[in-house]
Amino acid sequence: MIRIEKEAGRLDLAHQLVEILDDVYGQSPWTLEQILADLGQAQNWYAFAYHGEELVGFLGIQENLYELEVVQIAVRKKWQGQGIARQLFETIPWEKEVFLEVREGNTPARTLYQKQGFKEIGCRKGYYHAPTEDAIMMKREANEG
Repeated sequence: MIRIEKEAGRLDLAHQLVEILDDVYGQSPWTLEQILADLGQAQNWYAFAYHGEELVGFLGIQENLYELEVVQIAVRKKWQGQGIARQLFETIPWEKEVFLEVREGNTPARTLYQKQGFKEIGCRKGYYHAPTEDAIMMKREANEG
């Protein structure tokens, strides 16, 4: 059974978030320092997915008065394909517009985001590195759930 907890300021989980990102990407695209800084921002909150006491995934959100941005979402490889990312997305309120970026070649993620109501709104050429790839910008309108 997966348990989702929505929290802010959990600096104590930073090392585990790096481990999850290492597992997903081979090497975390964010350093420990970047994750600590993100966790410490007043406008940010995270949703954490637990199996028992094991942290298996997370979603990072930056929120202001009018909109939200998905900053990170990651689920350990052995837990992927079990609906955990969908459960994490269910913590995002529908009252605000939500933005995110995704690698053009990440078809599973793009499919998930489309199922969550996101639509492609643009492209950032060569945005990602190692390997270089375009970023597809996506948006979910408010109250379209």
